[in-house]
Formats: sequence, C-alpha cells, structure tokens
Amino acid sequence: MTSPGPLAEVTRRDVTSGREVSESTHRGSLAVCDADGEVLASLGDPWRSTFVRSCAKPFQATACLELLDLAGSRPAGPEVAVSWASHRGEAAHIEAVRRLLSRSATTAEQLTTPPDRPDIDPGATPAPILHNCSGKHALFALTGSEQACPRDRLLDADGPLQRPVLAVLEEALGPFDAVGVDGCGAPAVAVPLARLAAAYADLAAGDRWRRVREAGLAHPQLVGGTDRLETALLGAGVVAKPGAEGVFAAGWVDERGRARGMAVKAEDGAARASASATVELLEAMGVAPVDLWRPAAPLGGGTPVGRVRAAPAVLALAG
Repeated sequence: MTSPGPLAEVTRRDVTSGREVSESTHRGSLAVCDADGEVLASLGDPWRSTFVRSCAKPFQATACLELLDLAGSRPAGPEVAVSWASHRGEAAHIEAVRRLLSRSATTAEQLTTPPDRPDIDPGATPAPILHNCSGKHALFALTGSEQACPRDRLLDADGPLQRPVLAVLEEALGPFDAVGVDGCGAPAVAVPLARLAAAYADLAAGDRWRRVREAGLAHPQLVGGTDRLETALLGAGVVAKPGAEGVFAAGWVDERGRARGMAVKAEDGAARASASATVELLEAMGVAPVDLWRPAAPLGGGTPVGRVRAAPAVLALAG
C-alpha cells in the first residue's frame, strides 16, 4: 500500500517578516481518472478503500428517479437538486424538501433522518427536516411509497427500496469493499478511491445521470448553500459533492470534450484538507476559475493570520 501524501498545509504568518510558516499538514490520497477508470494522476494511494459517504447521493438520487419514472412520478428540478444535497438548512433548502415531501404525503416529523440542527443555526431545536440529508430521505419517502416499502424499512439495506438503490450504486462505483451505515441511517458503501473518481467522470457526461447533473448545475445553491465549495463548483460547471470524514469528489468535461473525475480522501477526516486540494488542483488545471473558493483561514485574536492551502505535491499533478 502506498503511504498517504500531503494534501494541504496550514500556515501561520510570521509577524516580523510576513512569511507564511507551515504549522501542520493534512495527509491523504487523491485520484484523477477518466470514465473508464484509468488513473491519470494520483497522490498517496488511489486504490485506498474509502467510504464515499454523501458523494454517493447523485447515484442514489438517480436510482430513485428511475424507479419513479416507472410509476409515472417526476419531481421538479429544485426537488431533484435538494435530493442529493448535504444542505445547510437555509430557507430555500427546507422549502424544497417540504415540496418533495408533499408528493408522498409524508410529514416533516415522519422523515427517516435523525433530528439535527442546521449549519446556519446551531442553536435551533433539532428536527428531522433540519438534517443535512433530509432531501435524500424525502426522495426515499416518495420512492418508497411507490414501491410499497413500509416507512420503517426505507433504510434497510436488504429492503425493497435500498436493494435497487444499492444495485445502481454498484453499477456506478463497482463492487463494494464494505456496506456500513451512514450518519443519516442510510446504507454507506466503501469502494477504492479511484472508482469514485471514475464514477464522477461518468457523472459529468453520462446520459444516465443527466437529470441529477442538470438539476445541480441549474440549482447549485440547493445542493450545498452559502459559502459551500460544491455550490461554487457547480456554479462554474463542475459537478461536485463532499462526503463526511474528508471525502470530496468532482467531475467535469475538459476543453477536448473528455470526461474527467477526481476523488480525494483526507486521512484525518478533515474537510478543509480535501476541499483545499480539490479546488486548488481544479484551478491549476484550468477547470475552475482562480480564487473561486477558499476555506476559513486560521485566526489569531479573531482575525485571519494564515492560510489553508493545497500542498505543492497536489499542485504538481496539474502538470
């Protein structure tokens, strides 16, 4: 197994010289692939087995939409976008989730997400609809109602809803290394990191994923929210999604019409590491605009005193 490489470093500024001094380094793995799975560039171990977490959502949403097509049910674009979100709990997110819930006559209290507080209001009373995965679970509720799946079995890996959903995930990602339980209670799958990158290359161009892709590109704010990297990248035409524990995936079509995908995993689970590596490599490759997004800077006395930046080894992959 290849050792993890440096993904991102945190600096603190020397007050005398103004020099950025490296304070800590996040290590991990990164893979850039085409849709056929060829590894085009890598750092660390591109075959590291990785729970993809919320990076699975576009494929889970597609599985549900395909089942709903058979039943003659077709959610609107904003509802599709929020169905693969890890949202911040903004008003537009909650409104879109409520509209999706209304299609199955499911109440907000009946959602299968655990009660949670939204990112935008940590002091709010926990509620299922405020969980960042509530859009996905609202789509599960609608699809399950058409599949005659009892509400208490909506999340069962061997239940009538998740069996076909997992089958689509396996078609997109390849054979699973493991199937666990995600934070929201839905099945969570682990695959080699390079397979996630290849799946996102296909997500960027494949016809099967068109409805999910186009919904996210048309409604980027609903997929993430204010100050989120995935929203910024979708606004720039890059299909992108973070997952818990320092996972990030992105897909795009390059200037020669070739589908490409990237997947990043931070060993310490730091979201700022995977996000920094992703956005700065995309910028270096000319895929995303320069200075599109940056993570929160280290603070000193309440003001920024350093940076979180991609490691030089990541930027070197741009060639």
